[in-house]
Parts: sequence; C-alpha cells; structure tokens
Amino acid sequence: MIFNSIIYDYPLVLAAFIIFIPLILLDIIKNSRNEKKQKLPSDLQKKLILSKIFFRMFIAFSIIAIAGPRWGTGYKASEYRRGLDTVFAIDVSRSMDIRDAGNFAAQAGAVSRLERGLSIAADSAKNVSGARFAAAIGRSRGYLAVPLTYDNEASLSFLESLSGSSMTGRSTNLESLVEAAADAFQSTSPARKVIVLISDGESHSGVLRNALNRCTREGIIVTTVAVGSDEGRPVAGSQAPGAISRRDTAVMRMAADRTGGVYIDGSRDDAAAALSAHLLSLAQETGAVNSRSESRQRRTLFILLAVFFYGASKFIPLLPYRKRQAVSIIAIVLFLSSCSEGKLLLMEANYLNSHGRYDEAIVSYYRALNYKDAAPYAEYGLGLSYYLLDESTAALNRYNNSQRILQTLSDSEHRELRFRNYYNSGIIFFENGDFNSAADAFKEALRTDPRKVDAKRNLELSLMSIVMESSRDNRTETRNEAREVIFDYIRQQEQQQWKSREWAPEENFPGPDY
Repeated sequence: MIFNSIIYDYPLVLAAFIIFIPLILLDIIKNSRNEKKQKLPSDLQKKLILSKIFFRMFIAFSIIAIAGPRWGTGYKASEYRRGLDTVFAIDVSRSMDIRDAGNFAAQAGAVSRLERGLSIAADSAKNVSGARFAAAIGRSRGYLAVPLTYDNEASLSFLESLSGSSMTGRSTNLESLVEAAADAFQSTSPARKVIVLISDGESHSGVLRNALNRCTREGIIVTTVAVGSDEGRPVAGSQAPGAISRRDTAVMRMAADRTGGVYIDGSRDDAAAALSAHLLSLAQETGAVNSRSESRQRRTLFILLAVFFYGASKFIPLLPYRKRQAVSIIAIVLFLSSCSEGKLLLMEANYLNSHGRYDEAIVSYYRALNYKDAAPYAEYGLGLSYYLLDESTAALNRYNNSQRILQTLSDSEHRELRFRNYYNSGIIFFENGDFNSAADAFKEALRTDPRKVDAKRNLELSLMSIVMESSRDNRTETRNEAREVIFDYIRQQEQQQWKSREWAPEENFPGPDY
C-alpha cells in the first residue's frame, strides 16, 4: 500500500536503476566461469556474496534518495507570506492633463485625469497601514521615483508634488512604466507584490504585454485605475490638430485580468474605497495560511539506509562467519535506536531549512517538539526559520524556549546549542537597535564558550553602539535642524531632476505628443 502511493520529486533519476542490468549480466557470466571461485573457502564465498548484496542495496537506496521519495499521510504545508508591497505606477503623459475625470466630466469644474488618479492613490495609501509603498512615473519612459518604504509620508509627499501640469509631457509608454514599477520589488521578499497602474490606458510606444508577462512570471499583481472618459476630449496644445484622447478601458481591463488584479473605474465616486478594500484584502491574506496537502519528504530515511548498507558491505567480510549474523542484528538495532524519530524529524527539517523551504521545515520542527531528546534543537530550528522569515520576535521566543529546556539539563551538555541560542538572540537585539540587550546576550554566549571570537567582536560593537547612542542623544536638537535643511535641499534637487534631466530624451520621440 505504501509503495503504491510513493511519489518522487525527480522521477527521471530512477532511470539509473538500469545500471543493475549490466551488474546482473556480469554475475551470470562469473557464475558460468566458476572454476576459480570454487577454489575459495565456502565461508569466504558467503561473506563476499553478502557484501555484494549490501553494496547493491547501497546503490539502490542512493538512487531512491536522489529521486526524492514522498509518501504517507498528507499534511498541511503553509505558504507564509509577510507584508504587502505596493507600487503606484502613474502615467504623467500630456493626455493626463485633460479635465474629464469624475462623474461630472462635462462640467467646467471637472478635475484632470492626473489629479483624479493622484487623489485615489493618496486616499488608498492613507487607509492601508503596515504596507510598504513606492511610486513610479512615466510617459515615453518610466522611472522609479520613490523606492519601497514603510514611511507613507514620503510616498504621499511625492504624490502631492505631482499635482498640476508641471510634470506631464509628451507620449506614453506603459510598458516602460510597468517595468520601472516592477524593478522596485525584491525577489527575496515574501511580501505580496502589487502594482497600481493609474492611467487613461493610451500607449503610443512599447508593448505592454511584455511587461505584463514579466509580472505574471514574478507573481506581481497589476491592479488598474482607469481615469478619464470614454468619449474623450481634445488634447490642448497638441501638434496634431483635432487630436482626441479617450480612456482605453480594454487595455486597462486586459492588464488587470492577465495578472490577477482588479479593474477600477476612476470615474466612480467610490474608486478610492474600492482600491483600499482591494489592498486591505491582500494585506489580510498575507500572513494568513494558504494550505496545501503534501506527502512527507522521505529522502533522509533512504540516505541513512544507504550509509548503513555501505558500511555493512565493507564491515561484514572482516567478521568471522559465526559472529556475522549476531553482529548484523546488533548493528541494525543500534542503527535504529540511535536514530530516533525525533532526530530523524530534525534531520528532515534541517534539510528543508537549508533549501529555503521554511514552511515545510517549520512543520517538521513542530513535530520534533514532541520528543524530549529533540525538543531543544527543534526550538532552536524554529527560531532560525522564523529569523530567516524576518519574524524576529517569534525567533527570540523560540531561542528562549530552547534555553529554558536546556536549563533542566546538566551545564556540561549541549554547550554549542546554548551558545547559539544566546549568540543568535544577540544578533536580533543588535539589528533591532536594542544594544543593551544585545550586549547582555553576547556576554552570556561568552560565558558558555569563551573561545568564540565572533561573540567577542559583537560584544565590543554593542558596547561601542551604547556609547555612541548616548552621545547622539545629546546632539539630537542641533542635528535635527541641520537634517531638515539637508532634506529640503535633497528634495529640491530631486524634484528638479524629475522635471529636467529625466525627460530630456523624450524630445526626440517622433510619435504622438500626448
């Protein structure tokens, strides 16, 4: 029943079993020429046959281990996502200055497409907390203006600076705009990735589908906010007399449907609320569990079996015949007793952790907690997995749990694990800016093992950081004033850069100027 349900991660590796065909043929040929073999003592012949069988079993188990076997009752493997990264990709072409946005586009007081889109983006950014935001702008070419940051004020300030017609210009290239927005994401981040494309959908250069194909491959959702009117309005100041610019809803819907996003009509009064609700739903899904049923990974078991039978193939021929059976039974008993299920679960979890499969590793670590001999190491493994997922608070709790379990044991046992608990806790405290707690943790690590040079260096860094932090507090007021001056200067330089240097190559674009 078990072997009927076995699945393999790399089933093509099983083709290596073809190696047994020439081995079997070789045995047949040797058996047909057994004149020399008959001269060997019968006891030696039996030991050589047994050694050969064990070595063949070593080859078989090695092939199965490489293939990655799975079987057993399925368990729920969780896909952990953390956080929400959102990039507002804003079209600032000349057509975005047309004042036909909103339900009352025909009236003289209608807002421009750009103003309407910026209003929707700003309201959404204010309503979605705990997410990182970035901003990209583009017309004939896209640029990442504000990188991903938890400081929503930076993104909101930039959106406010785009108000008016000073930033708009000729031509539209939505492909370049979406590409620039996609460049803001980090491939190693587990956060949900969303691009909010704010545009009227008109694109005069580039192939938007190319950028959307990239987003699909990288798991980026493109949600579109279509601003403007379907009837369109004349483009003021255009070099093409009588040019009419209309909202292209088909393009915007296609972009959203192709990447799993949603299409939002920017003319609706509740457009900002709809976008906020969409982003909040994605933020709530992050951190939730997307479960799937998987069979357990059994590669570790076959690796251990392969190692055991390889050792047996080399060791058995050296034993006297009468003791061979007894020693084989003792070796098997010692093998099974030394590798308890808890330790096997730890080996499996460590393997998964080393390959970046943290969700599966966490499941195995939790199962190893049920075994007393494996519990402190399982807690440490959980702490390491959570740390790699940037969950520092959960990691600290796991290191503390491991340390509490170790306190019930002799001080001479598990010295390296005690050191690692304190040392890794110090690293987390230092990264979080808690230098006092970091120094205390590194001191405890050195008490456990005074030979560790890295712990000594980190303790010195923590103590130096404490001194620097105390002296920095005394100069805070004077430095804040200088910092504001510097930030104002940088902001002016960046805005001037957006308005001048970045748009210079567009003057050579031969296509429509809106």
